Amino acid sequence: MDCLDCFSAPEELHDFYSTALNAKTTAFKTAGLTSFPDYLVLHMRKFVLEEGWVPKKLDVYIDVPDTIDISNMRSKGLQPGEELLPDRVAEDEGINANEDIVSQLVSMGFQYLHCQKAAIITSNTGVEEAMNWVLNHMDDPDIDEPITKTQKSAPYVDPLKVDTLKSFGFEEEVARKALQATGGDIERATEWIFNPSSGISNMDATPSSSENVIDAALPDGQGRYRLIGLVSHIGTSTHCGHYVAHIYKDGRWVIFNDDKVGVSKNPPIDMGYLYFFERIDS
Repeated sequence: MDCLDCFSAPEELHDFYSTALNAKTTAFKTAGLTSFPDYLVLHMRKFVLEEGWVPKKLDVYIDVPDTIDISNMRSKGLQPGEELLPDRVAEDEGINANEDIVSQLVSMGFQYLHCQKAAIITSNTGVEEAMNWVLNHMDDPDIDEPITKTQKSAPYVDPLKVDTLKSFGFEEEVARKALQATGGDIERATEWIFNPSSGISNMDATPSSSENVIDAALPDGQGRYRLIGLVSHIGTSTHCGHYVAHIYKDGRWVIFNDDKVGVSKNPPIDMGYLYFFERIDS
C-alpha cells in the first residue's frame, strides 16, 4: 500500500511550463482514477537506468496484501476554486527567435534567416544547439525558404537523445513522443514509455463528440480489489532470465513456467513485477 500512497501523493514538478504564466515554474501534481475498472494491473518499476544509461534490475520485495482498497484514489475532477490551465499559444503566434542566439550565430558567419530558423526549431535552447542545427541542415533544399507556422510551433527534439533512446530498443516515433512529453529529459522519457499511466497513444488522441458517451460506458464500482495473479522475473539482470506467471484459481495458486503448469504452494508474491487484481463487487 505504500507504493499506492506514493503514486497518489502530491508530486513536486520543477521547471513545469505553465501556459497561464507562459514561463517555467514549480507545480504540484496528484494522480487519481476517474473510474475503478473490473481488473486492475499494477506495474512495479523494477528496471531502472544507472549512470551511463546502463539498465539495472532492482531486487526489492513488495508487501502485497490479498485485498486492497483504493477508494481514496478516486479523482473528483475540477474542484471549486480550481481553474484549468489555458491552451498553449495559438499556432500563428508560435515561438519567436531569440535575437541573442541569432546575433551570435550571425557573427560566426551564418546567414540571418538560417540562424532564425535554427533558434526557432531548437526552441531557443542555446547557441550550441542552434549552431549544430545549422551545420546539419545547411544543404537542405528548403533552407532558404521563409519560416512557416509549422516550424514556429513544432517542438524541438534533440536527435542525439532520440538516438540514445533508439539504442535502448525503442522505436524512433515512440522516442520522439516521449522526449516531447517530458521536455527532452531522457530519464523521464524512459519512465514515460514504461509507465502505463502515461499512455503513448494519449499524444495522438483527438477530441470527439462521443467522448462523454465512451466515458459513461466504462465499467465502474467500489475501490476494493483482490489479488488474482502476478508475473515475476527470474534472473539477475534485464539481460537474462525469463518471466513466470502465477494465477489464483479455485482456491489455489497455479504456476505457469513456459509450457510447465502446476500447483504452487509458496508463490513469490513479494517478488512480483506485475500484479493483477479483480474488483470485489459488494
